[in-house]
Amino acid sequence: MLVSSRCAGGPVTLEERRRATMRVLVVEDEPTMLSALSDALTHERLAVDTALDGRDALGRVHIEQAYDLVLLDLMMPHMDGLTFLRTIRSEGYTIPVLVLTARDLTNDKVTGLDAGADDYLTKPFDLNELLARVRALLRRDENHKTSVLRAGDVELDIVTHICKLHDVVVQLATKEEQLLEYLLRNQGRIVPREELEDHLWDAKASLWSDTLRTHVRYLRAKLDTDPTHPLITTVRGLGYGIVAPSDKEDGHDS
Repeated sequence: MLVSSRCAGGPVTLEERRRATMRVLVVEDEPTMLSALSDALTHERLAVDTALDGRDALGRVHIEQAYDLVLLDLMMPHMDGLTFLRTIRSEGYTIPVLVLTARDLTNDKVTGLDAGADDYLTKPFDLNELLARVRALLRRDENHKTSVLRAGDVELDIVTHICKLHDVVVQLATKEEQLLEYLLRNQGRIVPREELEDHLWDAKASLWSDTLRTHVRYLRAKLDTDPTHPLITTVRGLGYGIVAPSDKEDGHDS
């Protein structure tokens, strides 16, 4: 059971803006709980993926490679939470993991923490406490990352929200900054259009294809000084990316 005392609404904070490009994986085999957790995290302006068991979750981690947090139930079919946790830690993944479980015994908590969990919350829990722990883990992980992302002559400070081109400040709108940050975090690969839309706009992302194309065009206008060597590469039918010149595909949208 998940107990909520959260009120919706209110202005968007700087922390929420930073979280707008973060992705969380929720691993839970109970559909009602899975839906409630997904809705709560989406309301926190986080992009959310879901998995019904550890085996599915492991496949998603291998594909996505960029989760900022995992919410993990322990009692699941096919592959339980502890097996999933031990597996990703043995493979070198350092993603913060918050374990959610009905097990309230001290030995169970110790086992989970020793397996690599970063925090532990026993069901039933208050939604506000869960979200506070999520925010704390995301802040802690963010503090371990460099605040300045770079590609060529472009740099973006994700703490101060200052973008520079050739050391000159460039003013970016919020969505432009979020788009640039996500592309910078995923340098070296073409990010599928659907993935970008999901990170930037979440629900009903498929409605926003023209908007995404428009924001890419705005970024190019502000950051591309040499049209023959654009910062953002487009692969038609797939998506966008910041990649090395030798890896670029021919053709890009306007």
